[in-house]
Amino acid sequence: MNTKPENQRIRLSKALLKNALIELLWEKNIEKISIYELCDRAQINRTTFYKYYGDQYALLEDIENDWLLALERHFSFGQAQDLVALTNVLEYLESERDKFRVLFNSSLEKEFSLKLFNLPTVVSTLNLRFLEDRPEHLRNYIYIFVCQGCYAVIRQWLNDDIRAPAGEIAELLQFMLNYRF
Repeated sequence: MNTKPENQRIRLSKALLKNALIELLWEKNIEKISIYELCDRAQINRTTFYKYYGDQYALLEDIENDWLLALERHFSFGQAQDLVALTNVLEYLESERDKFRVLFNSSLEKEFSLKLFNLPTVVSTLNLRFLEDRPEHLRNYIYIFVCQGCYAVIRQWLNDDIRAPAGEIAELLQFMLNYRF
């Protein structure tokens, strides 16, 4: 595994490709985006693209991973179930709304939502709050229900033209998360 930090040229090339993919995702689905079109938009040689990514899905996964790391940092400011921490995360999503909207709408929903809800702080919070006193054979069902429901609410909120404030959505999610299954 290469642990050498990326130089500025590599970071710039990857940033241009990520921005180009985000722009193209506003126009079409990822399966309709060609590498030629992506490189043309980024003004990057296709050889450079293939040096870092195997295909557009690998690039999207890299974008997802960057954003998941940023979200994890926002969650780690406090307990994930804490209303302030949850509001913090939603405000971060809103501050990068266009990018997250594309990500939430373009990603293979099941894969991204599972990555999102498998962040260590989220897992520990949900396990402590929902699963500890539930029968083992039901835990996975409850976990999936909670994850997919929260994901759908957040995605809808990002997509709404007139959005409720982040604090209201945080309160709503917390209310729903406090329901005893």
